[in-house]
Amino acid sequence: MKIRSYSEMKEFKAALDNCTNEVWLMGPNDEYYNMKKEEDYINGMIRLCETDADQLGIFTTSRHDEAVMMPVCEKLAA
Repeated sequence: MKIRSYSEMKEFKAALDNCTNEVWLMGPNDEYYNMKKEEDYINGMIRLCETDADQLGIFTTSRHDEAVMMPVCEKLAA
């Protein structure tokens, strides 16, 4: 999963804003970012733009949030 353009970044942020609970960006070696917290969001977005971002995944605690994030994550993973 990787962000390649500003429009993808905006789409990802819009999806996060529609989530009701915490959304976690997680990677290898105990790497994690709570994307609903500003500092973690900034660091997570930087991480999503890096070349090895394909190691990252999104985790949520609600079916609603999963349904909101899944279409965006599928596009970023392609």
